Amino acid sequence: MSKHPRLPRPPKGPHSVEELGHAQNPAWWTVMTLGILSGGIATLAVLLLSAVLGIIAAVLAVLAIVAGIVMSKIGLGSYTFEQGDTAEGSPSVGIK
Repeated sequence: MSKHPRLPRPPKGPHSVEELGHAQNPAWWTVMTLGILSGGIATLAVLLLSAVLGIIAAVLAVLAIVAGIVMSKIGLGSYTFEQGDTAEGSPSVGIK
C-alpha cells in the first residue's frame, strides 16, 4: 500500500492534474500497458486480416478495463499526495 494519505475523491480546481500524483499508481500503469498491447495486436490483426488476433485484442481490451476496476477497488488506484504535489504551494506547480 501507499505511504501517502488517500484522497476521498478526485481533486478539483485549476491545478487538479498536479494534485493527482502524476498518475503513478499500479492500476493506471496496468490499464495503459494492456491497452497499448491490445491496440498493437488489433492493428496487426487488421493488417494481417486475422480473426484470431482480433479476438485476442478484444479480450485484452476487456481485461484492461476489468483489471483497472478491480485494482482500483482494492486500493491500487487511489489518489495520493506527495510532498510538493499540492496546488496550494505555488512554487511546487511552477506558478510565480
